Amino acid sequence: MAMVGLFWVSEDAVHVGAPPGESAPGVRLAAAGLDAVGPGSGTWKWAELSSVTVVGAPVRATPGRQLSMTLDVVLGAMGLGRPEGPAEMTVRVQASDGVAELLVYSAAAGAYTPREIELSHQVLDRFVAGPLSPAVLSAWGRAHGAGKTPRPAERETLLQQWAQS
Repeated sequence: MAMVGLFWVSEDAVHVGAPPGESAPGVRLAAAGLDAVGPGSGTWKWAELSSVTVVGAPVRATPGRQLSMTLDVVLGAMGLGRPEGPAEMTVRVQASDGVAELLVYSAAAGAYTPREIELSHQVLDRFVAGPLSPAVLSAWGRAHGAGKTPRPAERETLLQQWAQS
C-alpha cells in the first residue's frame, strides 16, 4: 500500500485516508461509488453525488509548528506527554438526499502538502463528475507494488496526472 495525497492506494482498493481497521472508520472508493464504514456508514453511487470533500486534513506546518510537533512526540516517547494518534479528517459527501459527514483517519505520518490536498480534491471532483475512476489509482498500485509511498514531489505529479486525465 502507498499514500498518494489524501488516498491510501493498494492493489485492490483505494481509501480516503487510512483504511478502516476492526473498530476504525473508513471510506473506500470503488468504480461504482463510495462505501463508508463506521459512524455515518453507507454506500453512494458516483451518479448520486454532487461533491466529495475532505475537511480537517493535516497540512504541512511551518518550521516553528513542526518543531513544536516534534517536541510533543519526543516528550511523549519519554513518558512526559501523550503523543497524539492519527489526525481525524471528515469526508463530506453531498448527495441527492442530503449531506453525510464521515470520519476517517489521516494516512500521513505527519501532514500533507497544501498542493497534495488541493490536487486530491481535484481528483475527487473527477470521480464525482465521471471521467476518472478509482480503478486508475488501483492500477497504479498494482504496477508500483505495495509499501512504496512516493516522495511529496512525485505524489503531486501523480495527482496532477490523475486530475487531468
